[in-house]
Amino acid sequence: MNVQVFATRGERTRAHIVSVAAGLFWRRNFHGVAVDEVASAAEVNKATIYRYFADKRDLALAVVKQHGAATLEMVFQSSAEHNAAPEARLAGIYYHIYSVHAELCEEEGDVHGCPIVGLALELGQDMPEVRVEAARIFDAVEAHMREIAADAIASGHAAGDPKMLGRTLTQLLHGAFTSARLSSEPERILDAGYASLSLIGFPETDILDPKAN
Repeated sequence: MNVQVFATRGERTRAHIVSVAAGLFWRRNFHGVAVDEVASAAEVNKATIYRYFADKRDLALAVVKQHGAATLEMVFQSSAEHNAAPEARLAGIYYHIYSVHAELCEEEGDVHGCPIVGLALELGQDMPEVRVEAARIFDAVEAHMREIAADAIASGHAAGDPKMLGRTLTQLLHGAFTSARLSSEPERILDAGYASLSLIGFPETDILDPKAN
C-alpha cells in the first residue's frame, strides 16, 4: 500500500506500521512475531507503536482492515473498473493474485497464502472481531464474484443461480490460496482461475495474456 495517500504524518506513520506488520504476520504468523520485531522492521521505536495501537491484538485487527481495504480496491474494484466483460474481470483478479504470489515465491522460495485468512484462522477463536472483519471482507469479495456470475449468465455463457455460482467462485479462490500455500506452488492459483473461468463459460480465456490484463 502507498502510505503517501494518507493526509497527515501520523496517519502515514500508522499505515506504515500496519503495512510492515502485515508482511511479518503474513510470512510467519501472529504469535511468531514480537512487537519489538515490528518496531525494528518499521524503523520506529516501540513506544511509537503503542501510541497508535493498544496492543499487538489491536495491531492485528488494523492489519486485517487495512489489507482487506487495499485488496478490495487494488484487485477486485480495479478489475471491475478496467474490464467490462465478466471473463476479463475474473481473469484480471487471478492475474493480480497469481503475479503477487509468483513474485514472492521467486524471491523467497515460498508461498504464504492469504494473510487475512491466515490471521482469521489463527486468531478467530480468541479475537472474534478479527473473524467478523475478515467475514465482512470476504462478503465483499463474494459480491464481486456474484456480479461476475450474473453477467456471465446474462451473456448466455453460464447457467444457474448467480448467488450460488458466485459463492462457488469465492470458494475456489479460498481453495487456491490454501493449495498454493501447502504446495508452495503459485501455479495452483492459476489452476483455480482456469477452473473458475470454465464455470462461467469461458474456458479459453488466458489469464496470463498481457492484453487481457
